[in-house]
Amino acid sequence: MVKSMVNVTYTWDKESISANGSEQVNLLIEWGHGAIRKRKGTLMPKTVGCDLQLRFIPESGVNLLKVDGARLNFNRSEDGEYMLVHCGDMRRGKYKQAILSFSIPAHSSGRHIIGLMEWSWRKPTQEKRTLIRTDQLYIHYTHHLGLLSIPINPKVEKYIKLNETAPIVKKALRMYEKGEHERGAFVLTRQADELLIRAARTEDMEYLEEAELLFAVRNKWNGTFGLFQTYSSKVFVNKGISVEDVRFTEINILK
Repeated sequence: MVKSMVNVTYTWDKESISANGSEQVNLLIEWGHGAIRKRKGTLMPKTVGCDLQLRFIPESGVNLLKVDGARLNFNRSEDGEYMLVHCGDMRRGKYKQAILSFSIPAHSSGRHIIGLMEWSWRKPTQEKRTLIRTDQLYIHYTHHLGLLSIPINPKVEKYIKLNETAPIVKKALRMYEKGEHERGAFVLTRQADELLIRAARTEDMEYLEEAELLFAVRNKWNGTFGLFQTYSSKVFVNKGISVEDVRFTEINILK
């Protein structure tokens, strides 16, 4: 297998899936080149590869349902034999993430391959596309209830939850623009409250930061769009946050 030029990690949301198959299983992919860039300088990181593409060649019955990630899109070949994910240019020290969702058919218990991942790019000064890495993708099938009851991987769960913010904000903005201020505020508040609950349970401050951002957006738009109703979710939290500190807003505005 070709393994060079790009660093890639694959993380399933569940360590094992039912041998009866799964309608949706999620895979977190993280990729980049070189050491992670920590300092935010004024110079743009060097481009090491252009038009990075991930070509997924599935085993029989496996289907790539969707791809969630910043500025990513995918399409299927006309014969359906592979799916192509367009990942953009790659810069030194910059890493990206995406969630790939699959439907997977039934299989006998054990660790089995579900497809092949092929990564390719173009050098900045070249037009020719080069294969830079290939990986076989495996998953574990089981009938063991203990293995199937293992909670979702927290890292994958967090990426999925935080990735919901952008479309929710867009949805709320459309409501505000239509004059449905209360509905828009409710959508933002509900998502922020869910993030606060997760922050309390996991002590993960990224959930808290995302919740505070949503509250700030809601409060800003309440003023901008002329919504004067008072909300009770102006929350002050610190690193000692607990479940008892978090309460959902007691306003049912979607009656």
